Amino acid sequence: MSRIIFVPQHPTPMRYSEWWTWKFPEEFKKADFEVITIGKEYSDMMQCRRGMLSAFSPTHAAIEFECAQIDEYMNLDLRSDDTLFLADLSFPGFFSNVLYHKRPKYAYAFCHATSMNDYDYFQRVRHSKIQVEKAHGLMFNKVFVGSYYHQGKLDFIDIPTEVVGVPAPPKNIIKPVKTEKNNFLISVARPSIQKTDADIELHVEQQYLEMIYRPDCRTWEDYCKALSESQVLLVTAREETFGYQVVDAIINNCIPVVPDAFSYPELVPKEYRYNNITELFDILDDIKAGKLTVPKLLCEARINNFYDNIIKIMRKERDSYPF
Repeated sequence: MSRIIFVPQHPTPMRYSEWWTWKFPEEFKKADFEVITIGKEYSDMMQCRRGMLSAFSPTHAAIEFECAQIDEYMNLDLRSDDTLFLADLSFPGFFSNVLYHKRPKYAYAFCHATSMNDYDYFQRVRHSKIQVEKAHGLMFNKVFVGSYYHQGKLDFIDIPTEVVGVPAPPKNIIKPVKTEKNNFLISVARPSIQKTDADIELHVEQQYLEMIYRPDCRTWEDYCKALSESQVLLVTAREETFGYQVVDAIINNCIPVVPDAFSYPELVPKEYRYNNITELFDILDDIKAGKLTVPKLLCEARINNFYDNIIKIMRKERDSYPF
């Protein structure tokens, strides 16, 4: 049986990094891989010492975790049939020179975002971060990305990339609840220039004489309840690599209304996407009139087969996704 060396991101509650830490190893084990998760014990110890974290990982905690991962990996005896899988290319816990000096024959990584995105968090150091992403990418047999839009933004000319979407959140994380629709509009985006357009949101609130609900969610249960209680998830992002919140909204019976740009055309049909404020009002009016209901996710098959297809690619049973 071959072995997968899995390198997760620092797990932060209320973000995908929390459940990717244990969900990927769980799926790998189902496929009869032996799995070594780099940094798991250290992560558990950090959570006990610091308490639960929220939003993004504090800088000192993330760096401390990544240094511990490097130390653990450098003391690991590699086998000839080992496969390395990094859960995040941009924040892998490994510097490029570490992988250069100690790299198994097979290595794969998932790239969640890219510094090529406008309004990226690391925009001020974009040039250097892009070079780091490329340096990491050259160490891998293939880099997985979430959307064709994302693939097009990357400048990985010499690095094979494969569009694999993202996995649906585990059922014990996202637990849909049936409840009354108490809110017409909800936004669960981070209040940043990349994720929200304040001008559009103000026009919407003035048009419908209703404030957009912006919940302060402390748990996944709070998050699901907030989405389930709302009729429409309003997305006004200026840039998006994939759009996990759209998946979350549909699971929780909430209608996503999104810009007709970025990765969104890969997620929802045209009638849920807008190019300007007039089109946005038309969509919202149709929803109020009952003409539009919760759509099916366009990439549903990719999400449902996410782990299975990645495993088949790593086992050389398939060259790419059958989509």
